[in-house]
Amino acid sequence: MGPPPNEGQYPPNYARPGPSPPYQNLDTRAEPSRPAMLPPRFIQPSQAGSRETGRMSISGLLSNDTSRAENSNSTRSSKAPALQHPSSLASRGSKYKIRIRQQPVAARSCGFGERDRRVIDPPPILQMTIEDSNASQKEISTLIRYPFAVIHCTIWSEDGTEDCSAMPEEFRSTRRLMGTTVSSPFVGQDENNEEGCFFCFPDLSCRTPGTFRLKFALVVLDPVGVSNGTRTPLAATVMSEPFKVYNAKDFPGMQASTPLTKKLKEQGCLISIKKGNEKNSSVHARDSGDEDDEDEEEEAAAVAAVNGRQRATKRSRRA
Repeated sequence: MGPPPNEGQYPPNYARPGPSPPYQNLDTRAEPSRPAMLPPRFIQPSQAGSRETGRMSISGLLSNDTSRAENSNSTRSSKAPALQHPSSLASRGSKYKIRIRQQPVAARSCGFGERDRRVIDPPPILQMTIEDSNASQKEISTLIRYPFAVIHCTIWSEDGTEDCSAMPEEFRSTRRLMGTTVSSPFVGQDENNEEGCFFCFPDLSCRTPGTFRLKFALVVLDPVGVSNGTRTPLAATVMSEPFKVYNAKDFPGMQASTPLTKKLKEQGCLISIKKGNEKNSSVHARDSGDEDDEDEEEEAAAVAAVNGRQRATKRSRRA
């Protein structure tokens, strides 16, 4: 009788293995050894050096390397003119000027409500010019495109000596001149197809009747100086001609838009076009002068919408 089958092959207390399940029939080739993972603070010097090579310091990102500046400037489009700092104009003796291309004439007082607000007519339009004997016409065309020039508007007395923006004591929480009192530049062509930098004020209203003037102040902002808290001086100022603010019953009506207003509107300026509704001596004309003054396109669309709703209502009643 020979030795037991497991003698010489398995220990006495070792269970004989059964058939291998199918999921264990895998590739049993040894995987390549992997380095042990260490906590970040225990990274080996060789590994730390390899990781630091791909980093960039903050000083490198904010450096004034001339080569990087030249590369960034070379990628700019040749069509977009580079902005010129306002301080460089002052050092060259350049001078800003603003003149009123469209004077305010009349307005209807809007009281202290917000719903029945009428704007000053016609809307004031100003043009900014730069006088520089050493600059070419192309350079002037580039300078007037500086986007950080703004004009602020305030309301003054008829003789131009007193600021009338503040209201009486019982109405201290409101201002006499309401609406958008700041305008940004719009570069386009006027009614004579001459290029210019225009500032439009199509959203100005006065709360009380009387005779006033509008004072406009040009400020050419420096983004760097503003961020540092530096005050910006006034570049130019101009005062409008006196205009009268009427009560609702005495308001003569809106004038038709001027060719300058229409020309700027065609080029994308945000300004409304008025067809005019000045009052005549007849009662019918006086009543029609109280209608709302809107763009011709908006008025036509509103009339069409009302007519469409009326026709739909009639059809639904018949059905």
